[in-house]
Amino acid sequence: MARLDLEKNITGLVEMYVKNTKLRELANLVMVAGYIDVNKSKDREEIAEIEKMDELVKKYNLDGQFRWITPQTNRARNGELYCYIVDTKGVFVQPAVYEAFGLTVIEAMTCGLPTFATSHGGPTEITMIRIPHCSISL
Repeated sequence: MARLDLEKNITGLVEMYVKNTKLRELANLVMVAGYIDVNKSKDREEIAEIEKMDELVKKYNLDGQFRWITPQTNRARNGELYCYIVDTKGVFVQPAVYEAFGLTVIEAMTCGLPTFATSHGGPTEITMIRIPHCSISL
């Protein structure tokens, strides 16, 4: 759950996923990041990342293994999304090059999601608090 720019490293996560055959056999990838359509963005960096994402999907034939969702603004729906990922035994990955705070890391961990995050910035200072049942609206 992030904007689609170089600092958030979303396309870097996709590149790592496509190059790991074992991971592709075991799991699908769901991205919640940025615009999907280049025509909706006015930001050059984001447009370049959208184009890069499109190239990765085509080059590595990710149909059926990859879902790209634009960021959600409804907090209750976001909470449900985290809980759904918990229910389906998924994990949360925050691949940013540097993350100053890491709100999405806190949200994911609060719902009990196994969480992987950058070791540069705020997420290294977050203490995991596990809530046994995810019934909150974030």
